[in-house]
Amino acid sequence: MMSQRTNTPGDQKLLAATRESVILHGVRRTTANDIAERAGISRMTFYRRMGTVENAVLQTLTREFRAHTESVRTEAPAGSGREQLVHFAVNSVRVFATSQLLASIGERDPEFLIPYVTDRFGSSQQLLLELIDSLLARGVADGSIEATASTSITLLLALQGVALSSKVLINRGDFEDSLTELGAMLKSHLTPATQQGSK
Repeated sequence: MMSQRTNTPGDQKLLAATRESVILHGVRRTTANDIAERAGISRMTFYRRMGTVENAVLQTLTREFRAHTESVRTEAPAGSGREQLVHFAVNSVRVFATSQLLASIGERDPEFLIPYVTDRFGSSQQLLLELIDSLLARGVADGSIEATASTSITLLLALQGVALSSKVLINRGDFEDSLTELGAMLKSHLTPATQQGSK
């Protein structure tokens, strides 16, 4: 059975080692031996804690998402729920677009991400969805957001699409302009109809 404990110093060191290996080699060429050596543990200890390399990579991704989202939320400006949600959305795309871990997976092993784009949500996406839900609720409560039951999941998919296409935007030199446009679109979409004239 795979271990779900990733809060001990040893587990955090193991996930850091997984991150290093994936950035250098990609998912397919990352091995239990390589991770174990980087973490200073035996291969059997790796298997006891993580179960598989895939599970280690998934938990590393969740760790990365959690660290980035907490950083973005900490830096959020004071303001309405809508302002905080737009800030969170735009800057989440920015930090994930520049993540070395995601860049390595996207370039070397894009098929690793396909099930979480076309079939089901992973833990990282569930984490983002919960944060989006909480910010939407804050905006609805203060009257700055108009939302439906499907707003949060639609917003998550929209952000995911921009993030996954970020390399195209960066290569074209359009990335920052596109993020500005994304922020304007989100602000307009989330603003209650009664406030549209005074956005």
